Amino acid sequence: MFFEKYRLVSMPPARFARLRVDQEKCVGCHRCVESCPIQLLEIYENKVRSNERYDQFRCLTCENCVVVCPNDAIIIEGEYRVPKGFWKNEHLFKSEKTPPSPLGTPPHVPFETYRDQLTDIEKTIYLRRSNRLYRSKQVESNLIERVIEAGRFAPSAGNNQPWKFIVIQNPAILDELNQKVKKRLKFFSALCFPHEWLDKKAPGDKSARLKRWQRFLLSVLVHFVGGDADQRAHGGLNAVTSDPSYHSFFHAPTVILLLVDKRAIGGTELDMGICAQNMVLAAHSLKLGTCYVDLVSKTLEYDKKFSRKLGIRYPFVVATTLAIGYPKGTIDGLVSREKARIEWIR
Repeated sequence: MFFEKYRLVSMPPARFARLRVDQEKCVGCHRCVESCPIQLLEIYENKVRSNERYDQFRCLTCENCVVVCPNDAIIIEGEYRVPKGFWKNEHLFKSEKTPPSPLGTPPHVPFETYRDQLTDIEKTIYLRRSNRLYRSKQVESNLIERVIEAGRFAPSAGNNQPWKFIVIQNPAILDELNQKVKKRLKFFSALCFPHEWLDKKAPGDKSARLKRWQRFLLSVLVHFVGGDADQRAHGGLNAVTSDPSYHSFFHAPTVILLLVDKRAIGGTELDMGICAQNMVLAAHSLKLGTCYVDLVSKTLEYDKKFSRKLGIRYPFVVATTLAIGYPKGTIDGLVSREKARIEWIR
């Protein structure tokens, strides 16, 4: 039993969701391609298709491509399920994903029929999507300040309020940060992926597999980095590092570094998570788009000179970053999610 639990840590056998494109509806607008966090989609002969370059990085079922498509051309079927090994999860879910049902309505009941019964906060929560399509228009300072103000009033352990915010709107600085992130992540890509998959422009090799030393390394790393060793996280890492034209912040006009005082009471992850989500909900209620980009912390931790250039000094460290800007077209919309696991004790 013990050995079974720790088997198949690297690239476990999994049932991924199936992504289909209705070629009759698709107009090749490229919106779904840019919105996919693992760059699963590509344009071929003016139509979108699934990138079949490799097998292990498949659909995460975030459904952002479904929401941003103006013609309802994307169909996602099935869920991500791992039947055995360290990442086994199929026993954790009782059914397929469903749309939101805050009033207990059946899943097939249209959202618009009960939308007016919801609070504004509920509407924002259910409709908010991560945005990777930004207009070039800069976000006004007063709106950024409103977003940060929402974060400032988040609860924190012992009311220690451990946060600090660095707002970057300088395109040159954002491009420099992007290049530093990509350079560092390429090192990890070389450790974690078959080398045949490291260049998105190459045809790739579906039969490529990890070396024995890579499998051993991942078996060790999982105890230190946890879910960051999940193959779905590898898909996002490969998207950033395998394509030279991919921008870590999606060319968002503003990026906010979210810093925490490393001495904070009870740790910093929960406090900053609550603060950041306050900011995200406020931003979307103001018709802005946001996307968490959790690629920066280690890059800046080891690049002290650039960190000081950005104004990062002890006792503050970067927890995560938030890309923010005006969405390019419709981004927010309803998706399905796994049903909540609830045990009642009464």
